[in-house]
Amino acid sequence: MDGVTLRLYEGETLGVVGESGCGKSTFARAIIGLVKATDGKVAWLGKDLLGMKADEWREVRSDIQMIFQDPLASLNPRMTIGEIIAEPLRTYHPKLSRQDVRDRVKAMMLKVGLLPNLINRYPHEFSGGQCQRIGIARALILEPKLIICDEPVSALDVSIQAQVVNLLQQLQREMGLSLIFIAHDLAVVKHISDRVLVMYLGHAVELGTYDEVYHNPLHPYTKALMSAVPIPDPDLERNKKIQLLEGELPSPINPPSGCVFRTRCPLAGPECAQTRPVLEGSFRHAVSCLKVDPL
Repeated sequence: MDGVTLRLYEGETLGVVGESGCGKSTFARAIIGLVKATDGKVAWLGKDLLGMKADEWREVRSDIQMIFQDPLASLNPRMTIGEIIAEPLRTYHPKLSRQDVRDRVKAMMLKVGLLPNLINRYPHEFSGGQCQRIGIARALILEPKLIICDEPVSALDVSIQAQVVNLLQQLQREMGLSLIFIAHDLAVVKHISDRVLVMYLGHAVELGTYDEVYHNPLHPYTKALMSAVPIPDPDLERNKKIQLLEGELPSPINPPSGCVFRTRCPLAGPECAQTRPVLEGSFRHAVSCLKVDPL
């Protein structure tokens, strides 16, 4: 991952899209310190996270929590859901009484749509959507400021996906959360995001408000990506033109010189092999391409 520069604002939802292996999850895990960055800077409320020691990270992680892709695999099968949701409280607030912890867990279960009388059951007794609600409750129990959602609905049925996304939006409004929402489903990202970051081979190629990125894509890769989004109207879907990309995805270990997209880009010229573009433009819309005018 290289060349990803952005700011996240309070109460904002940033959607992150791109094909499998483009660096979306690495980007998320680097923010929270699960993957160690070798260069660059990750700043949280003015603090440089990359230079932090373990005890300093402990304090920050109460503000930044993560919801993982596979809801069942992220839950300890030997613990009841009450113990799972309570674990962060016991770690960060060890002086809380057993009853206080139990009361907070039950209140959070209600908030995410789980009945408190299920508190002593185990993860295998729940559906995938319910397990994801348990994961959300665990992430929110410390009242964080930022939630990183790493493909939180990709393993769920479509009907359950909508319920989880709507729940996240409701909780965001109630708790004033900022969200980083990673997904490969472009329709879901459009529904939940204020701004959208498009990634290709570990690089940011486009960043803007969801309406700009979806309705006025500038980067050739984003245009191809958006052309693949299904349209509900069957007549429009039948007549739309999908932009196909030629060539194979380069290896992230040995990416092309210059622009990493140039080997598949219909606009590529000699200068694209010499110069690596950076995001340029405005807050509403920025693009990383030598062949496109961001203004």
